[in-house]
Amino acid sequence: MLDASAPQLDSPNRTRTVLGAMTMAVACVAAVLVPATSASAAATTVASDASGRTTAGGWGAADKGGTWTTWSGPTKATFAVGGGVSSITGLVPGGSATAALAGVSVQDVEVRETIRLPQTTGGFYQGWELRRQSDGSAYRGRLEQGSSGTVALSITKVGKSGEKDLGRVALPSGVTKGSAVSVAFRAVGTGSVSLQGKGWAAGTTEPGWQLSSSDTAADRIAKPGAVGLWQYSSSSNKTVTTTTFDDLSVVQSPQDAVPVPVPVPTPTPTPAPAPTPAPAPAPTPTPDPTPTRGSVPVGSASYAVPSGALFVAPGGNDSAAGSQAAPFRTLGAAVAKAKAGGTVVLRAGSYNESVVVPFNKPLTIQAYPKEAVWLDGSVPVSSWQRSGSGWSTPWTSFPSSALLGIADNPRFLSPSFPLAGRPDQVFLDGVQLTQVTPDKLAPGTFAPDPAGGRVLIGSDPSGHELRISNKQQAIWVQAPDTTLQGFGVRRYATLDSDRGTIRLGNTGATAQDLVVVENAMIGVNLENNGGTLRRLTVEHNGMLGIGANASYDMSLSDSVVRENNWQRFKETPVSGGVKITRSRGVTVSNNDVSRNYSSGLWLDESVYDSKVVGNTVVDNEWTGIQLELSSKAVVAGNTVTGGKTGIQIIGTDDVRVYNNSVGGFSQFGIKVLQDERRQATAATGQDRRRPIPDPTMSWVTGKITIANNAFGSGGYYQVYVLDSKTNRSADSMGVTVTGNAFNQRRTTSQATLVGWGAGDNKTVTRFDTVSALSVKNSSWRNVETSSVLDLGGMTSLLTSSLGIVSALPSDIAALLGQPGTARRIGAF
Repeated sequence: MLDASAPQLDSPNRTRTVLGAMTMAVACVAAVLVPATSASAAATTVASDASGRTTAGGWGAADKGGTWTTWSGPTKATFAVGGGVSSITGLVPGGSATAALAGVSVQDVEVRETIRLPQTTGGFYQGWELRRQSDGSAYRGRLEQGSSGTVALSITKVGKSGEKDLGRVALPSGVTKGSAVSVAFRAVGTGSVSLQGKGWAAGTTEPGWQLSSSDTAADRIAKPGAVGLWQYSSSSNKTVTTTTFDDLSVVQSPQDAVPVPVPVPTPTPTPAPAPTPAPAPAPTPTPDPTPTRGSVPVGSASYAVPSGALFVAPGGNDSAAGSQAAPFRTLGAAVAKAKAGGTVVLRAGSYNESVVVPFNKPLTIQAYPKEAVWLDGSVPVSSWQRSGSGWSTPWTSFPSSALLGIADNPRFLSPSFPLAGRPDQVFLDGVQLTQVTPDKLAPGTFAPDPAGGRVLIGSDPSGHELRISNKQQAIWVQAPDTTLQGFGVRRYATLDSDRGTIRLGNTGATAQDLVVVENAMIGVNLENNGGTLRRLTVEHNGMLGIGANASYDMSLSDSVVRENNWQRFKETPVSGGVKITRSRGVTVSNNDVSRNYSSGLWLDESVYDSKVVGNTVVDNEWTGIQLELSSKAVVAGNTVTGGKTGIQIIGTDDVRVYNNSVGGFSQFGIKVLQDERRQATAATGQDRRRPIPDPTMSWVTGKITIANNAFGSGGYYQVYVLDSKTNRSADSMGVTVTGNAFNQRRTTSQATLVGWGAGDNKTVTRFDTVSALSVKNSSWRNVETSSVLDLGGMTSLLTSSLGIVSALPSDIAALLGQPGTARRIGAF
């Protein structure tokens, strides 16, 4: 059972989790079923809803198909029917909602409906679920609304191991945010499941199928299942959202009809270039409300422009003086002309550049106040011609797929995503296409063809904007004390050897209020001391959102790092949200590190004296927070939900895990491990600036305090301690477990409170109650629920059990902004 207080939110693309509340809803009414028949049977409407009734506090009973079961979280949205529509209102940013006709069970199925999309400033994602099983697996047809208002259609498969893309295509420009859109999604077959989807502006001519895919994988969903709706509002939205639905139909054994052809839209004329704006004094920056996490939106930053600054504008001239009246055209020219300690100001527009800030020239590079600036690694391409089943354009830039010098290195690549290491990128109306080999070309995909000197796409480019990534790195900062602030960076075909789309290579680097999205490998990479990363939004990067190595006294704060490892590299040796290695004095605080397709936050290989405090770590595919081969850490005040393991500690000592809320995990809440690696003898992983062996870093697990944590329902073990390689018992590791609130284990299918390893590398003793656990140490004081509860249901127990709380160490209290006398179980 997943933690409904922090729902497992699905993402704009490959997300891996299932909404526990909806799974429960499906399971609870599974006894009321509509019999399934084969595809050869006549088409039959098994559910429909014209929304002709009036209800409040739910959607009531559909015209056919039973009663709607609705859910929303983390804050309740309102479900109602009236005025001829069914509505979901008040969905908060970061919230999700579901509505299910769980009494319908159908195999070969077509779902149709009309939705009025919301007006949003960020992303919004609406799904229709087909063949949904009691374990949450389903096919999902989706509308994906971007921050610019463009809408894409996609089909995914949700399973226990995550959500896999099965195809995506951009919808015509007439489908945009706030518009009424009709959709149809179909799933037919068992041995090979045929999946189709289409979306069109309501009231216009219905097109043929725009997206087709087939699923023959071993985990294909062949059984009959329920149908339902799902939606998620990105936390980047500024207000609550409202959506309305009408004319639902669910057809069993759907039959093909001849589609009416859709007229090819007239290409939008290319606008004439805007003239360079007349110079005016830079406005005095006016303070805007600063988001608690993430960058301000591109175009909202307002940094003061100092006298003597150099200016850059898309309509400028690199032979100009670089003044506000006569700006340079490129950032590269401004950097070349700037003096050490100077400031370069970018005027509104897009810059297709790769720039190096040289060693002898510390600079500040920033956007002009209130102007939207993007460093964009892609260019528009309009010269397409029909080629076989797709379209092609001449192309000469094919970036290397080498990882550590090996092309398509299998150490990094999953067999399920063999092209992840190839940095090529193509975007159709702002939606990234999926890379395939030329023989697999289909709508929503593209294929580089280096031998033929061309790029192929499977979607008709007529009337659409096509962009191909032609640059590999945005900025490499070689100078110390350099600041980047207030702009966006996107669509670079970054190589592994580039280290990062933004590479911060010297001491004292600052990156703040940057939006770094849709780059091929690592978004931001910090590789020296004293780095400050704050108020960043880093999303949809190919391998890793943020990397840091050999950075003493660094900090990452107030940032959003979500949905990275977009290309689905293996979990190891590196992928996910944030990975920090061989660093000391590390602070990671008040970040949202969520829905990354691997680990969320990973501190590995000789990180010493780290503080991981006050973060929200939700629904990362593998681990939420991981400390590996490191020493001296505080993990406090974090909310960690979803994924396989909440907090994982491997080969790390002197760790204090205080006041975290952990729940909804599929395997382990807190997992403490030891393996065979040792710092003194390992071939790699040591901090080379330290002596070897390093007296501060043994890689031997020990002195672990787990105190004042709340464990919501989920998984196999709430706490698990085991040496699986070197015969150390949990008793010998110095693990303390006190002041915690556990979930009661009522049946063998529910999570054991604590698993305690013996000294034989395999035996684990289960402690199924807090009284049993007290046998290990009579001074440990823990409590457990009287029933199985998610974190949201544990409030009464947490507030009534303060007598067991372990005193908060003064340094941890200071990190949490709490007085030393504060008493609480779970995150503050």
